[in-house]
Amino acid sequence: MRSISKTITLTTILWVALILAVGQVFIDSAVSGWLLRQSDNALEAKARALVTLTKYDGKRVELDFADEFMPEFEAPSDPEYFELFRGDGSLLERSRSYSGYAVNEFVDQAAEVLVTDLRLPDGRDGRRVSVKFMPQIEDLALRAEIPVEIRPMAILHVSRERESLDLVRTRFHLLVIGITLVTLFFVMLGVTRAIKKGLAPLIRMKDDISQISPRSIDRRIACEGQPAELEPIATQFNLALSEIEKAFIRERQFSSDVAHELRTPVAEIRSLAEVGQRWPSEKDISSYFADILESSIHLDWIIENLLHLCRSEEGGIEPEPMRINLQHLLDKVCASMANEVRAKNISIERVQAALPDVIADSQLMESILQNLIINAICHSRDGACVTIDVDSDSAFQTLKISNQMANPLSSRDLDMIFERFWRKNPAREPGRHAGIGLALVRSYAKLMQREVTASLQDEDRFTIQLSRIRIA
Repeated sequence: MRSISKTITLTTILWVALILAVGQVFIDSAVSGWLLRQSDNALEAKARALVTLTKYDGKRVELDFADEFMPEFEAPSDPEYFELFRGDGSLLERSRSYSGYAVNEFVDQAAEVLVTDLRLPDGRDGRRVSVKFMPQIEDLALRAEIPVEIRPMAILHVSRERESLDLVRTRFHLLVIGITLVTLFFVMLGVTRAIKKGLAPLIRMKDDISQISPRSIDRRIACEGQPAELEPIATQFNLALSEIEKAFIRERQFSSDVAHELRTPVAEIRSLAEVGQRWPSEKDISSYFADILESSIHLDWIIENLLHLCRSEEGGIEPEPMRINLQHLLDKVCASMANEVRAKNISIERVQAALPDVIADSQLMESILQNLIINAICHSRDGACVTIDVDSDSAFQTLKISNQMANPLSSRDLDMIFERFWRKNPAREPGRHAGIGLALVRSYAKLMQREVTASLQDEDRFTIQLSRIRIA
């Protein structure tokens, strides 16, 4: 039989359990990742400290390592390890903790820093940070004599065990699971009691109804003190009982009247009969009661830009070409980026020659410049320079904005940068940088019959060109 109390209790507990499980997974993943990152950062800091001690004297690479300052590389138990290789794979130096163990296999790397898991020489699970670097030359004269291109590269491996970290993470997993189970237990207890208390008036009403029978049809359900949801039900039920009681009264009166009218004829017949006979009169009274049932809701900037992008792509924006002072417009846009420029210590180099006026839609052109410049600033490395240059011929101008990228793109990425919501790293920057700006630039440029293209120079120089800007 279906129970309201059990259904509400089970549904509530299942939802709470689901919310707790999702929260547990999120917290567990976030804390575990944070612990691993902290451990990796500490290991990388130690590796970089050793890098600063590595020197090149023009003939050989040496590590000026002092055992007394880093005893962890010589500890008799739970030691840490380091190995220093030349770029060609030859071993230069290793910690004493490697005594008795074979030389680790050299592996070259393209990235400056590489973090990997490995099995330590003593058999424990470990974590290794590999740093690829160019050793320092302390002698300034020697440094000037040896070009950077021919200086040797070196790779430093620093390793330590990760079993203690894994143990901490496992204990944290168990702690989170334990807290979740205890919380779920108390939620179950609280929900059960709350539902029982909430359904108490309904149970009392059920008990009152069970006391009503044909012999006690005059009983009523108390309306005072009932919850707002049950009061109208009790009132209507009492009205129905009143009508049924009236029907019972009429039935009893009818029976009484019939008996009174028949009494005299029956008495006469009985008196006339020589042998008295009795004629029983029985009446079945049936009562029917009905059962009572009870039954019981981000991102203005992105939305605004999406609306503009949709309107643009659907032809809902009509450009209004006019004469624009491009120099003044660039000044205005660059001034609006002052906070972003200061935040990243960016410098903006602009064309020094006076720019001629152009023909374009003022609002669309301003939006294009804003998106191009903010894109260059946000994706430049700190302290870099953003260059704004202009090429002109007799009829058209080409605006070029280039920057030194913090995260270099590949030629394959150039085919994707104008797609909406595309980013090199989708988890890089939330909020304002949602991958819509360049899509909006392309759409607005198309509306004004302009061309926008992107290109790469060297390894980390990114340039966007806005072409066919008509000179007034």
